[in-house]
Parts: sequence; structure tokens; C-alpha cells
Amino acid sequence: MKMKRFTACLLAGAFLLSTALTGCGSIDAGATGATLDDQEISLGFMNFMAKYQQAIYDLNYSAYFGDGMWSTEMGVDDEGNPVTMTEDVKNGVKDSIENLYLLEKHMGDYGVSVTDEETAKIQEAAAAFISGNSSKAVKQLGATEEYVAEMLRLYTIQKKMQDAIYAEVDTNVSDEEAAQRTFTYIRASVSKGKDADGNSIDYTEEQKTEFETTMKGIAEQAKTDFDGAKEADENLYSASYSYGKDEASMDEAVIAAADALKEGGISDMITTEDYYYVIRLDSEFDQEATDNKKTTIVNQRKADHYTEVCDGYKEASEFTVNEDAWAQVTFDRLFTVEAAETEE
Repeated sequence: MKMKRFTACLLAGAFLLSTALTGCGSIDAGATGATLDDQEISLGFMNFMAKYQQAIYDLNYSAYFGDGMWSTEMGVDDEGNPVTMTEDVKNGVKDSIENLYLLEKHMGDYGVSVTDEETAKIQEAAAAFISGNSSKAVKQLGATEEYVAEMLRLYTIQKKMQDAIYAEVDTNVSDEEAAQRTFTYIRASVSKGKDADGNSIDYTEEQKTEFETTMKGIAEQAKTDFDGAKEADENLYSASYSYGKDEASMDEAVIAAADALKEGGISDMITTEDYYYVIRLDSEFDQEATDNKKTTIVNQRKADHYTEVCDGYKEASEFTVNEDAWAQVTFDRLFTVEAAETEE
């Protein structure tokens, strides 16, 4: 499925526990929303999880998308059918609920439990959530203390399971595996620039030729005055860039030129499909960038292992959604934030 994705997620919504919302709505909360093997999950809880996610999106994105936000097409499914933001978010909620209950089911695999103290704090937070939001918001969310406490309990289990699964990962990364070289580049577009008033323009063929000549002169200046060359034209952009053996983002021609340089060396002008480059190799082995890469590698190992474990749980279980009941969950009313009263 090809989708546009947002960064908001269920876990990111914790701030709503202390945020006052307004809204209204209802569903058949007593219906079965899904089953995981022989465990029934209520539609009421699934609706709350979905509406909770909706509230996060409404507070973060409605100003950009407007009232029609939830009917916005986010991409297409595997059959090429358009998928709206409502469908995309609800699919994500279903996946999250499946993962949460799978992790709960396998708590014993890692000796995970929820303590009495944690349970007490969860109940306290759930009560605070209900009392801290308007009755309309609570109704639209389909929230009850039971549902809020269940969400927080599952998140507590998820965090503990995630930490335990991460602990299985090898965190040793050699300098050789993570080694990074760093260069500074001067870059300019082959086809776009600025006019005399600073407005962005598309070059004519004549202007392309003229700027190519200008760029060649800048490349020559860079040989003896690289820092000065960075400021030689308003169409230039400069930044540093670190790369290693797994490089996949920077243009191959630029990486090939960087590989051919010794520390302090400066390239000739490099022409790619979209840009001109001139680069200076600043370090053949950048320790700081290498250490950062080690962190990235370890984090990716953790994420991959966590996904692998969760996928294994999914393969060994059966999760079925009651689609007719799930269709009752809609995002047809937006949540808003009430202005808080303050005292000096």
C-alpha cells in the first residue's frame, strides 16, 4: 500500500491526558470489534483508541487540511483504490491494537508484568483523564475509565516488552562497519536560479549555458579558496555530508568523487542530472560521524528485531476484525481544544 504518512501515533498522544477537548458521538460499544485467537476485544475500546488517535490528528493537522481532512486521499491500496485519511488511520489503529494484545499475550516470554504500584498510577491517570475533559469530549471519544486504563496498561506492557526485546540485540558495532567520511559541498541547480529581485526562476537554455560557465569559474576558485567560493554566487548552497559503505542518498557521482580524494582535497566540478557540485574532503575518518552512525545502526537493529518478534507473534495467532462493527467508527466531527482559564 502506497501512503503518505504522518508522525502522529497513539503513543504520541499522551499529552491529551491533560488537555481539555470538546466534541460528541456514539456507537454500539458492547459489540465485539475484533478477536485475537479466543480473546474478544470490544468495539467500545477499539472506538476509543481510534477516536483518541483522531483527536491527536485533529489538534495537529486540521488547521492545514480544513474540515475535509478525513476524506483527504492519502494514497492507494494494493489494488490501486484510493484510501482516505480515515481509512489509513483506522488501519493503523487496528494494527496497533493487534500488536498491543499480542505483546500482552506473550508477556511470559520475557518475564514482564504490571506491578500493583503501576496499576494504581494507571487508575489514577484514567480518572484524571475523564475528569479533565468536557462531557462532550468524553462522549465523542467513547471514553470510560476502564478504556483509558486499558490503553495505559497495554502501553505499559508494550514499553516493557519493547525494552526486553531490544535487550536481545547485539549493540557492538565496529569502526569498520560504521566508518564515515565527511566532505563539504558547494551545490547549485542545473536548471533553476534567482532573478535580479531574488525570485526563483527556471533557466532558459541560454541562462543554463551562462550559469554553467559561472559554475566552472567557481569550481576553479574553490581549488585555492574553497570557503570564499561558497559565497561567490547567490544561487549556491553549501553543507557538510557524511557517508559510509552503505551510502544510498547522495548522488553516486558525488560519492565517487569523494572516494577519490585525500583529506583536504578538492574536486573538479561534478555535474549530475539536477545539480552542479564541488566538494572538499574534510575527513577520511570522521570519529564523531562514525559514533553517530553506530547509534543509528544499533537503533535499526533494535527496530528490525522488534518487528521480527511481533511478526512472529502475528504468524502464530489469528486476528479477525468485525468489519461491520468497525465501520460504525467514523471521524465526522472534529475535536478542538478549549482555552484554559488562568490566574495571575
